[in-house]
Amino acid sequence: MQFSLHVPMNVIDLVGTVLSWGIFIYFIYYFYQKQEKELTLWKACLAAFAGVISFNINTTMFHTDLSLPILPIGVWLLLWYASTRKNGAWERYRPFAWLGFLSNYVTIVIMILSLAIHNLVFPKDDLTTFIANYEHAELMATHPSADEVILDVERLEQQLPLFEQSSLMDLSWYEEIAYGERSEQNEQFPYMLTGTYTKWGSGLPAILYVERDGKGILIELPDEQRYFRADDSVLKGGGIE
Repeated sequence: MQFSLHVPMNVIDLVGTVLSWGIFIYFIYYFYQKQEKELTLWKACLAAFAGVISFNINTTMFHTDLSLPILPIGVWLLLWYASTRKNGAWERYRPFAWLGFLSNYVTIVIMILSLAIHNLVFPKDDLTTFIANYEHAELMATHPSADEVILDVERLEQQLPLFEQSSLMDLSWYEEIAYGERSEQNEQFPYMLTGTYTKWGSGLPAILYVERDGKGILIELPDEQRYFRADDSVLKGGGIE
């Protein structure tokens, strides 16, 4: 009996999310305990969550889309609401409202740190990040020009540490597809590698394509492509030695 656990989610991102919520909840309770003018717990939570509301601008940092909070809309709404109340309502709401707004920046900082840690733990320039488990690896032809070949799993295991990231400079395959006769088309990556798994907890949704000669592997990610090349082929048959 075999048992394997494959987690498709990004574990580091999950830990960062839990940490963000933990910090947020902790400081709500901290300010609740320290307040001089008593405010009920549910109102304190409501004020903190209202403070999160803000006007954001979208930007890109470290190849990641971020929303930077600029205007504390929620804080202003609570200020307006408190001004209609009596007995120093704003003094009670203020720490929780600003806590909510500042928590947006805490979330951004943790997100950036999570990305940095993720890149260290799961480097994208290492093919083993994308092919960590290949016990059930199979080759599937995705183009009519594909030859009758099979995947040599033993050779893949030997070559896996030797694959190096490279630049995909040869665009002749694209020109053949775009301008050549359909019967003469030769797709450079006519095989898809299935049955493999990325490293546990990486959460990388990768699609793997194998080059015609079996010496190159193209990694298709949602926002980029990575190409790896080795000296020996991982395929057998079709005239490939």
